[in-house]
Amino acid sequence: MKEKEKKIESEPLLSSWELVDWDLDFETFEWFLHLCEVNNRHLRGDQWVIWPDWPSDMPEEVKKEHRQSWLNLFQFIHETEQISVCQNLIRINGNHGSVFFLEFLGVIIGWGNISLSENPPDSVVKILLEQYDNHPSCKIVPGHLQSLCLEPNTSEIVSTSLFSVLMMLIHEVNVWDIATDYHWAVCKSCGDSDFGSGRKTPHNVIHRIICYSCRNDAPVTN
Repeated sequence: MKEKEKKIESEPLLSSWELVDWDLDFETFEWFLHLCEVNNRHLRGDQWVIWPDWPSDMPEEVKKEHRQSWLNLFQFIHETEQISVCQNLIRINGNHGSVFFLEFLGVIIGWGNISLSENPPDSVVKILLEQYDNHPSCKIVPGHLQSLCLEPNTSEIVSTSLFSVLMMLIHEVNVWDIATDYHWAVCKSCGDSDFGSGRKTPHNVIHRIICYSCRNDAPVTN
């Protein structure tokens, strides 16, 4: 078994550099993905296990104990038709027709916010309305939630978290669920209205709160 593994690890060194697209930008996520792919192409469907011998940029920044996780992520991206990569931009085609773009910022930082449209796809709206008893928030994404921050889980490495986010974007429903999780509220004191976090029921009544400004302006009492 060890002899077989040793043979597999040595094979790509003979030809992988001949397969490389040297026109790609070496500092991009696309290059990182491409480099891993050409070094594992000879495995033909088996799990990617070979880390590219490229001592700079993103490959160099990955800790040795995290390399297999990154290889698993790249293999998933490479083999998933709904995902494509151009430089540092990852495009995801969702199951309900949405197209999401995710900018990769680095193996330690993760990625940037994800832009959403004002209206979820009709098929997603139908699912959410059934789930939340026809709550009107399911139909519209307010402005402050149209740039959604799906941050990496701090307890996990970026590659593992990114895998989860990509799966979420492909399936779509949970993303739109987060983006429509709000309610409309009116301040009891000043009458200003604003969005509040979380859906409120019943949804056909005005929810009254004390807004942040009025709370700060309230006189101090003993």
